[in-house]
Amino acid sequence: MSSPTFSNSATDKAHLQEFALKKHHAGCTGMFWRSDPTKQNKLASNDDWPRDGATLRGEVVEVSGQKWLLVSHIKQSNGGWKHAPVGAAMPFEYNNHYYLDAV
Repeated sequence: MSSPTFSNSATDKAHLQEFALKKHHAGCTGMFWRSDPTKQNKLASNDDWPRDGATLRGEVVEVSGQKWLLVSHIKQSNGGWKHAPVGAAMPFEYNNHYYLDAV
């Protein structure tokens, strides 16, 4: 089976969901990308990691009981939509600090 890819087709878009990166308390200004927990794609880079208030678009997966977003696109709070690096992922909850909230 080949690795999943994201395209602009209506079929692929139907599987994508959007979430805001939020935090429970003050601290960091964003969260670095995490590697794809399914191990189907290696993280290409940690460029343009999500800053506070970013919106992420991607496919929700569950790996070893933990919910993840395989991110295909990112929109920083001060910009438009851009492609996320290949293999970029975000956990839905991180260290009781950051979390993803449905938009």
